[in-house]
Amino acid sequence: MNRRTLMRGAFVAGTALLAAGTAATAQDKTTINFLSAQRDEVIQPMIEGFEKAHPDIEVIHQSVPFNDLNAATESRIGQGDTSIDVLHADTPRIPAFASQGYLLNLDDRRDVIEAAVPNAVDIEQVSYDGSIYAYPQWTSTQMMYFNRKILEDAGLEMPSDDPESRLTWEELLDMARTVQENGVKYGLTFQQVDRYYQLQFLFESAGAGSGLTGDDMLTPDITNEGWVKTAAWYGDLYENGLAPRGVTPEQTDDLFINGEVAFMIAGPWAIARYDANPDLDYGVAPVPYFEGGKPSTPTGSWSVAINPNSEKLDAARAFAEYVTLDPEGVYLSIAGNPNTLVNAEAYKKYAADMEALTDKIGSAIGIISHETQNTAAGRPRSRGFVTFETIMNRTFSDIRNGTDAESALDGAERQLKRALGRIK
Repeated sequence: MNRRTLMRGAFVAGTALLAAGTAATAQDKTTINFLSAQRDEVIQPMIEGFEKAHPDIEVIHQSVPFNDLNAATESRIGQGDTSIDVLHADTPRIPAFASQGYLLNLDDRRDVIEAAVPNAVDIEQVSYDGSIYAYPQWTSTQMMYFNRKILEDAGLEMPSDDPESRLTWEELLDMARTVQENGVKYGLTFQQVDRYYQLQFLFESAGAGSGLTGDDMLTPDITNEGWVKTAAWYGDLYENGLAPRGVTPEQTDDLFINGEVAFMIAGPWAIARYDANPDLDYGVAPVPYFEGGKPSTPTGSWSVAINPNSEKLDAARAFAEYVTLDPEGVYLSIAGNPNTLVNAEAYKKYAADMEALTDKIGSAIGIISHETQNTAAGRPRSRGFVTFETIMNRTFSDIRNGTDAESALDGAERQLKRALGRIK
């Protein structure tokens, strides 16, 4: 054998060894799947941070529409699917999912979870029957956004950012009518039209209750006088043209950005999108309340849970804890979606970021801190919440589009009694 043949043989052998080593490295990396209803750009920063800290684990994000997440969880995890390792769990759904065995029990991590998230309300949001089933990640509240130029052109005073000086709904509607008379297309709208999450606080403010009652929160109560009156008020906003029909939650932000609506009820996450439009001059104020009622705001948000069927529980737990318990990972979780954090250490940095916006839009962090501590009303902790929410969202849509409120609520209550009665 000549020298050239020997060299060629050595090269081939070396290349084979390198390829084998690369394949072995790839095989050594654990891949986990994260199911959520968030956009990829929301999830990507925390995935990149985690993979940098854990180079032996790869995370693949699977995004589904919000309305499809329940079905995906039930059909896949409920059938024993092992391809989902970690999932975003909306906190009011935890009782239903936990009771059906869809979420891993996390009581063995209670001490570290409670140390990172000291607010007992946030722990309650991820618990069922005394046990913890998800890692708290975000909470939420709502604010009222207003277009400064529209109000100025109409000769109106800017709303205060002081929660003790919040407007009543009656006062706000007067202002909304004034801006319409001045040529603005719509007076106000809700970012999440027809969704129970953003509309519950109207009924709570009016003293009508959450819509579910009883020790197990499986008894519907949506035909009392307060519910009927408030639902009719909601329908009138659209019947009178003060708020827009024919738009989805995905379209409402554009109405505000384009100056077609003066007042918007939305969460803190709207700030990122509104700030991306330099021509939009806006401010923030606390959401209104009904005269004679009480201030009330939505709360609760996404948490991170683990599929008990996962075959990669260690890697799944590492990712879940990085984005909920590690302050660095938690902070990255809001890089593309500035929700409100529940991790005490990460919240300090979040609050500083929000405080920097005060001169421009008003004290958003002051509103957030006040509402989460004083006016927050969580969605009902019911095993039937998914069913309840589904029926109520359809009902709100019917009312917004012209169905008589009392008739719509009567029909919904009959449906709820049948559906929730089967859960009992």
